[in-house]
Amino acid sequence: MKIELRDILKQYNLKVTPVRLKVLEVLVNSKVALSHADVTEKIADESIDKVTLYRTLNIFHEKGLIHKVANEDRNWLYALHLYDEKHTDADHNHAHFICDTCDKIFCFDMETSINASVNAFMDGFLITQREIRLHGLCPTCQ
Repeated sequence: MKIELRDILKQYNLKVTPVRLKVLEVLVNSKVALSHADVTEKIADESIDKVTLYRTLNIFHEKGLIHKVANEDRNWLYALHLYDEKHTDADHNHAHFICDTCDKIFCFDMETSINASVNAFMDGFLITQREIRLHGLCPTCQ
């Protein structure tokens, strides 16, 4: 099944614009989280200024289309997060694997049992966000 970028934007109640389509295409085709600079480089369109790109990434994040994670330097990296019949908002909590050699960040789904264990351990606390960071070597760097 081919992903239609326009349909994705509409699903998230976002206006379809050329900039949003380009940014979404970059994120859809990436297997790792990308920085603002990475997205800029992959778009390779000088007509898109930094502010417009930041605004686009921020609105994507606000709408739940992407998520952001801080890298080791506390700079934001962005990755696609699509909802469908099989994935709900509860699935948005996931682990990030950071390769110690290449610094790429990969997203991994957390198993339901891990979520249940965390919730049981934190009895009485209201968890609003989870951040699980795993470090090691990715398959390319091993």
